[in-house]
Amino acid sequence: MRTLPHGNQYWSAVVLLVGGLATLLYGAEVEVAPPPRPAAVSLNIRSPLDLDRAVLTEIRQHSQIMRNLQYLSDVIGARLTGSPGLERANRWTAEKLQEYGLVNVRLDPWEIPVGWQRGHASMRIVEPDTGLRLLVASAGWTPGTAGKVTGPVVIIRERTRDKLEQYKGKLRNAVVLLSPPPTIAPVTDLRYGPPPPPPSKDAGKKKLSPLSSREPAAHRQAALPPDEPVPYNWYRAPMSGNGFLHDEWQPGLSALNEFLKSEGVACVVTDAAKPHGLLVTTGGWPADIVAAQNRVPRLHMAHEHYSLLWRLATQGSGTVRVETEIQNTFIRSPITVYNTVGEIRGSEKPEEIVVVGAHLDSWDLASGTTDNGTGSCVVLEVARALATLARQGYPPKRTIRFVLFSGEEQGLHGSRHYVQRYKNELPRHSAAIVHDTGTGRVYGLACYRSQDGRSPGFNGAVSCSVSPERVVLFAKYLAERSVLAFI
Repeated sequence: MRTLPHGNQYWSAVVLLVGGLATLLYGAEVEVAPPPRPAAVSLNIRSPLDLDRAVLTEIRQHSQIMRNLQYLSDVIGARLTGSPGLERANRWTAEKLQEYGLVNVRLDPWEIPVGWQRGHASMRIVEPDTGLRLLVASAGWTPGTAGKVTGPVVIIRERTRDKLEQYKGKLRNAVVLLSPPPTIAPVTDLRYGPPPPPPSKDAGKKKLSPLSSREPAAHRQAALPPDEPVPYNWYRAPMSGNGFLHDEWQPGLSALNEFLKSEGVACVVTDAAKPHGLLVTTGGWPADIVAAQNRVPRLHMAHEHYSLLWRLATQGSGTVRVETEIQNTFIRSPITVYNTVGEIRGSEKPEEIVVVGAHLDSWDLASGTTDNGTGSCVVLEVARALATLARQGYPPKRTIRFVLFSGEEQGLHGSRHYVQRYKNELPRHSAAIVHDTGTGRVYGLACYRSQDGRSPGFNGAVSCSVSPERVVLFAKYLAERSVLAFI
């Protein structure tokens, strides 16, 4: 068995793999994915540069990433936490890790308090009598209606109990809108795209056009007229005052929901805040099935239809009424879900662990390809490539643990359960690379470190107890950028 001459070069190779594989995903076509070719017979690695070349050669000549992504997306499909689809994905990814030669492959179980299955959701305008059917989708872990119900569309801006009293007795079967629709740019707007690449040395000498995709985002924004529509950005939603996440995070929502439930509203509707009829969904489970059933039904509506309802409710001369029907099902606990785990054992420091991970779960409105089938298949390909090098006599010095988490979309639950399960091993975790960037090139790393060894102090990262001198565990990709994170 041979080991690499420099301690840091293997981790450089892992980072190179993640970035390079995301680039391969960017623009690759599933239909022309080539079959894997036979592995190279032998390698002769004497330097970090040789290792980089070996990694790139392995990926370019033997990649299975598009084949895996096609299977995960087309055959397994959506992978809602607690669903049969996610369990199939867990077992399939475990089989792939075993096929690639990883050891200690396992499904780490944990439980969720209540499951949820999406059913039919529909809404149509009955007054004025246009008959228009509105495009809607239920928020996750919300209940349905008692069959078809017809009621008024009501805008409620108040959030305190005393101001809500004016609506008492007036909201039976009402459909409630909470905030005005945001201004949404068309999907062709270049600012929806990936972040610009790092500026070149002579970037200052070039005069870039205002909407150049390679110009820094701040410059592009400043060059636009103040009333120009901008792409909806979820982490700016609370400041913009519009959109589905703003409606879920705004102050006073708990008191509002209690009041709406007691008044018997049909549902709350929020703007999906995406162009051209695209829908979105979000949500998470409460403490138990009783709490889930006591929630107010909630729908996300296509932006164009939400804007129409808002105009009718604010500018029309008469009452706006809609017919609504929502059919969702809650599933009683215990419901077991899994994190898929496998390892390449280290040759010199096998007790020290580096995590390479992604979340395997997805929402159920689509196939879960970009969020996060891409990241999951990048992790599988990293495992395959590095296991190939290990079999050829070039194992890592430390153990690399590959983890495909579940429950991420509902609040990083799989990551938290990993921390709980392996809390005694956390001081021996050296680093983590977590890929949740979607399709596109990875342009850099975002590094985060706990000051006290207990809390990373970064929204979206998993807190874990570690010794303060170590850079240890876990990060969540935030915003709409390609980011790999360390804590």
